[in-house]
Amino acid sequence: MTHDFTAPYVEGPPIRTANPFSARTAPDGREVVVEGLCPRCQGPTASPFRLGLPGAGGTKGVLSRLVGRPPEADPARDVLATEMLFCECGYAHPQQPADVPFVGCGASWRVTVPPPDGPGA
Repeated sequence: MTHDFTAPYVEGPPIRTANPFSARTAPDGREVVVEGLCPRCQGPTASPFRLGLPGAGGTKGVLSRLVGRPPEADPARDVLATEMLFCECGYAHPQQPADVPFVGCGASWRVTVPPPDGPGA
């Protein structure tokens, strides 16, 4: 699919998505970047989440890293499993208000993440 630039800006309930998303911890280890295609407009979107901030996912393991123990969980996976994502395709869709926090089509969604060891683990 290609980016639908004609999709009007609409905020609504979160969309269910089967689109694959990836999460990677930034090289500095301070944030996780979630990337994929918006399930509504199909535009490429990337959302950074600061680790260790309330409501920003990935808080598990931060204290462990500070005291030299291995983290209990993968911060990138935690963010994928818990955060609400918003279209940040960077394109001002038709009918987009001037004061929106994310430039995109207005869609929001949560990513469904399979168990760490795959189905049936």
